[in-house]
Amino acid sequence: MDDPYAVDRRGFLKTSATAAAAATVACSAPEGRWRALTNAEAETLAAACEQIVPADDDPGATEAGVVVFIDRQLATREKDQLGTWQQGVRSLDATAQQRKGAPFAELPLEEQRALLQDVEAGQVPATVWGELDPQAFFGRLVRYTMMGFYGDPRHGGNRQHVSWRMLGVPPAPIRGRLHEVPVATPTSKTKEG
Repeated sequence: MDDPYAVDRRGFLKTSATAAAAATVACSAPEGRWRALTNAEAETLAAACEQIVPADDDPGATEAGVVVFIDRQLATREKDQLGTWQQGVRSLDATAQQRKGAPFAELPLEEQRALLQDVEAGQVPATVWGELDPQAFFGRLVRYTMMGFYGDPRHGGNRQHVSWRMLGVPPAPIRGRLHEVPVATPTSKTKEG
């Protein structure tokens, strides 16, 4: 009788190749809970976004999930921009390290703010930023922070509609899920007479 668990050479090689490919894909994914970013990149980005939309009486960028929004965009629609974002985040950290001896996320809030103002003005070392225009990166950072903070929560940001609640805007229904109630139409005409 044939062994149902026996594997021939060809089956073994096919299974081994599939397992090796799966391991390679799994090992190349960023660590942590992020789809495109590493934990360190997400931490730096969160600190920068929080400077753009800081928490006060209302939640800021961090609580709204802005980095989740950016990460999702970089893992899907904006895959081709991942390298630019990574270079910008690395340059931000390298500038902080050069000036203050610590990564951007570990700087006091006032120093983070001052460094971002220098990035916005383009007053950062070109040797650290390379070909990436710091002012263009800052503009992109602001745009995506605003999209993540004010956009539709289904894209990862504006968690629990925090910005909409802050503005007094009711949550918008998701398209296709608003069930319309048909208007009653008369089924028979009354006779006059």
